[in-house]
Amino acid sequence: MAWTTWGSRNQSVFRGEEVTVSQASDRVRICACSRKQQKVEAWIPPLGDDLKFNVDGSALGKPGPVGIGGVLRDSNGKVLCLFSFSIGLNDSNEVEILAIHKACDLCISNPLLRGRNIEIISDSKTAVSWIKNDGVGNLKHVKEIYDIRSNMDIFGGMVISHHSRASNFFADNLAEIGSCMRGIS
Repeated sequence: MAWTTWGSRNQSVFRGEEVTVSQASDRVRICACSRKQQKVEAWIPPLGDDLKFNVDGSALGKPGPVGIGGVLRDSNGKVLCLFSFSIGLNDSNEVEILAIHKACDLCISNPLLRGRNIEIISDSKTAVSWIKNDGVGNLKHVKEIYDIRSNMDIFGGMVISHHSRASNFFADNLAEIGSCMRGIS
């Protein structure tokens, strides 16, 4: 409820969109209805000066309204960056690529992160395999896949890995917030 309210407030403040109390309440109900009961595992912090960027995508249908989310944290669990966006209509595997792509872009664009080891973690085996495979992966997102691979080469200390959904809870919530914001006026 707090995340959805926060998202409604940000939509009003940063996008200049009017969000009524009734609309915010509807968003809370929609997100609450879409929440799945899931096991949550403790997040394991990175070692030393390394960073972890958990990312996720959420689709309400196939295709359906989608959102992406991510959270970058240090070894103390301090949140250094987070994002949550609605990105239109798509399907679940493709939106995972877009979440990884966004995290890579944020890392590359911040000079303070250069020279750091960053693990970008997704709960999608399919998306991670598309990126790690030497082939094209998903034809619809060839550009994003090649951008991610190129950014990994440029950055040097960036790796992409797959972890279970249960350990990716924070990013999952951010992605679901993004997907819930789509189409509500």
